[in-house]
Amino acid sequence: QNLNICLSNNYVCLKIASENSNETLHSNFFLEKKIKTEFLSDFLEKILADKNIYDKRIDDVTVHFDNEFFSFVPKDLFDEDHKKEYLKYITEIKQDDFISHDSINELNIKNVFIPYVNINNLLINKFKEIDYFHYNSTLLKKLVNENSNYEKKENLFCIISYKKFKIVMLKKNRLVFFNCFNYKNSTDILYFLLSVCQNIDLNLNKISLNLILNYKVDNLT
Repeated sequence: QNLNICLSNNYVCLKIASENSNETLHSNFFLEKKIKTEFLSDFLEKILADKNIYDKRIDDVTVHFDNEFFSFVPKDLFDEDHKKEYLKYITEIKQDDFISHDSINELNIKNVFIPYVNINNLLINKFKEIDYFHYNSTLLKKLVNENSNYEKKENLFCIISYKKFKIVMLKKNRLVFFNCFNYKNSTDILYFLLSVCQNIDLNLNKISLNLILNYKVDNLT
């Protein structure tokens, strides 16, 4: 059985899937107020205990961190010995902060990010081995593959999650735009979408908009 965890400071999503069965277990937990990162591991541990995850035979654990401490770097400019340099203008980097990176070969870029070490430590202590990635790395890989299926290779993607959404613009296998926005209602989402289209000079009559709804928003569709 494979345990997949996706989390941020205001949500945790669990999925257990078995290779020998079509049955899957989904559990989503949304928080009205953001939880501090140092308390996120306690919150996750309570969820895992309440869902009796520790009593199940888990063979593989994969974690996706959906946070804002990341930076996309062109592969040709990436230097693994200077990863902190890519993040120093995004967030305050402490001396002991652990910095990781994902390879997004489909776009020839690296995603440099700060994982939640307390989450990794909790899961390694319970399950011995884990794989972890940044949410946006896996998202972009999937969107590039999705984009290749369309006749028009120039597509705008809007991925709606709880309290925030991402806008991604792809032209064939090139990333044109990526950003994340907070929202309160559908009006906020439409405003940012139109603003992005205007700022990157997209022709609204030619562009294809693809909505991916991980969370339902009233009056959006």
